[in-house]
Amino acid sequence: MIEDSETRTEGRFSKIFDVCIIGSGPAGITLARRLGAQGLSVGLFEAGDLVATTDSQELYKGTVVGQPYFDLDSTRLRFFGGSSNHWGGWTHPLDSYDFVPNASNPLSGWPITKNDLRPYAAEADKILDLPRYENPPDFFPVQQNSLVARFFRFSRPTTRFGEKFHDELQVSRNIEVFYNANLVDLRLDADKHAVSQAVFRSYKRDDPFTVKARTFALCLGGLENPRALLNFTNDIPVGLGNENDLVGRYFLEHLHASLGRLVVRKPMTWMLVYGPTTQMMKDTQTLNFGMRIGDPDQWNDGEFTGEMKQEPACALDFDTILRAEMAGEEPACPAHVGEAFIVAEQQLNPNNRVKLGGGRDRFGQRPMELDWSLSDTDYRTLKTCAVETGSLLAQYDVGRLKIVDWLLKGEKPTLDQLAGGNHHMGTTRMSDDPKTGVVDRNVKVHSLDNLYIGGSSVFSTAGHANPTYTITQLALRLGDHLIERLKA
Repeated sequence: MIEDSETRTEGRFSKIFDVCIIGSGPAGITLARRLGAQGLSVGLFEAGDLVATTDSQELYKGTVVGQPYFDLDSTRLRFFGGSSNHWGGWTHPLDSYDFVPNASNPLSGWPITKNDLRPYAAEADKILDLPRYENPPDFFPVQQNSLVARFFRFSRPTTRFGEKFHDELQVSRNIEVFYNANLVDLRLDADKHAVSQAVFRSYKRDDPFTVKARTFALCLGGLENPRALLNFTNDIPVGLGNENDLVGRYFLEHLHASLGRLVVRKPMTWMLVYGPTTQMMKDTQTLNFGMRIGDPDQWNDGEFTGEMKQEPACALDFDTILRAEMAGEEPACPAHVGEAFIVAEQQLNPNNRVKLGGGRDRFGQRPMELDWSLSDTDYRTLKTCAVETGSLLAQYDVGRLKIVDWLLKGEKPTLDQLAGGNHHMGTTRMSDDPKTGVVDRNVKVHSLDNLYIGGSSVFSTAGHANPTYTITQLALRLGDHLIERLKA
């Protein structure tokens, strides 16, 4: 059932749900479907409408300090289906070594392993409409031990969670969906050990409404999860789950930057992606990355699956193509010319954080402020990746790479030169130790018995993979944990 909270009747929320889920993006809908399929009663609450509206979207507005970043209200979508509504469909699981400590990234490592998520791979593939895995193409000989080829799969047509699961949720007997329901508070029981009720407000009515449940799951995204917890100070003055001043800290992005232009001898028929070996990261004191080689104008197309556009055979020799590229001329042989584009992991930094800014929104909530900067390790990762890629291209005579000037000169990049991927991670990070993380290995807030967090805000480290695949796996895993707990 899907219902507009604006039209709620008195006593509509007198029942006690097994689970109250706040947020209808990939994490929220995946979790709701998992629980509902096992007979648990679920209330799924979405702050926006079924379609995008100005009233809802403007509540994402905030400020940014530090490294230039996008306007915050442009980085997420606040309506049914969440930010899957502008997801590009890129997927890759986290690498095994993303889960273990990296000496170049203090505090890194997860309390779980990749094997804890493997059981959910097949279901995530189905939910995200993914093709089967294939061996990645590789330009380099197998004997080099710096870069390893990776294979990205694309959700095509891109899974929009609100669209794909609308009809299923509409007829569900166990899941009740309410839109135009803005969470404004989570109230605790008398002992302040558990959430007793969630308080919501809609846009056209002044009266709030409360929802009771045995368990609550906050699935609002990497910016809004910490913002909500920090705003809810009626029971805990420092904010829920924030006893150790960790909520909002360790904000992570995937650094997106063009590292240079390249010319290759053989035509590119598929997007190439390379990541570092563990030995390379250890030797160079760098972090994980995905070096993407190809034509960004093609791979940003909504129908792109990794295969590059077929081009006529090139009659020009390599040196001629190279000279033309160095002179800035329009490429006569497009399949031989491309861009080296990195998506890199970011180092954990407690000063990179989501905090609360001044003023109040229409519901009395303080807006968010994002403080974001890059570390020396971040810059070293970018430069090392570029230099190693260029060296291997030349060493094996595969091609040549011209690295961008700002990186070679050590200049601070502009937003046009380096940006994020709208991948907001780490702000309620997972750790077995409440002194280094907000949630435990089951994504339960350490200090509260029945509050769980869904989405990439729980990522302990970022890796280089687009987060939607891992978000889906984690939501399925959380679902199984709650089923076992609530049915015990």
